[in-house]
Amino acid sequence: MLDRPIIGLAVWLSKPVGFLTTCFTVAAGLGAGFILSFNDHWALVFNLFLSIAAMLLAGVILVAGARDTAAIQMKLDELIRAVEDTDERLIGVEERSAEELALIRQDRQPSSPAPVDTEA
Repeated sequence: MLDRPIIGLAVWLSKPVGFLTTCFTVAAGLGAGFILSFNDHWALVFNLFLSIAAMLLAGVILVAGARDTAAIQMKLDELIRAVEDTDERLIGVEERSAEELALIRQDRQPSSPAPVDTEA
């Protein structure tokens, strides 16, 4: 429901105009502090504003990162399906438990390596 606006915000903030807007907003807050002689009320409001903005931006980054990760996993799953001699158990492996991943990793490791002849 909110994915599109959040992704749009993440994309906008990652552009120069988003960065400059963020810098301008912080500068405006500091300017207001200068006008108000950096009193306690200003410090409380400015600190609250920055804390809320940081939490919101962290959420935006997490949502955008989860979306990108899901898209990459879907592409990798499709590549596994397309190549013939691949292990189909690897499709969707990111959703498995740690124990299941350890078992798959054990099964995929080659047995003891063949000795290398160093005398030539």
